[in-house]
Amino acid sequence: MIIVIHRFMKNPELELLRDKCLFYTQFLIQRLTDFPELIKGLEETHRWVEETYGKEKIKPLKAMSAEIDNVVIHHMPLTMAIEFRNSIKEKLRIHYELVDQAHITVIARILKNKKISNLEEYVLISNRVDEIFADAEKTEELKKLNKLLGDYEEQTKS
Repeated sequence: MIIVIHRFMKNPELELLRDKCLFYTQFLIQRLTDFPELIKGLEETHRWVEETYGKEKIKPLKAMSAEIDNVVIHHMPLTMAIEFRNSIKEKLRIHYELVDQAHITVIARILKNKKISNLEEYVLISNRVDEIFADAEKTEELKKLNKLLGDYEEQTKS
């Protein structure tokens, strides 16, 4: 008698988010061997991702995925970011050009609506300001974005 065990695929988006988050933590663990205190935190994050996935909680994994994108695009050293982008593209078929394009689309929508609606959008606009701050050709965009940031800050004070 042969027993076949089927692994039922959970939500494909949930699976991809888990894979991306785990890939990111493993990528950093491999590169930060000289910092055991950071590795311990990354191992905890790895366990948290598995646990969150097991509970099928998609929102926290989406939030972590967005934070990974932010780190890779804006804060990771360039050589490491390129290596990460190439590796994740090869292993998980995640293309950061698509992430960049999604950010541009959201920024365009925010500019069209003339309003930042939440903290995630605020961070995205703030990062865009950092990106274009020194670019003389982006002065008009910079003014609009800074106004949106100021308006959002005033709105959230009350």
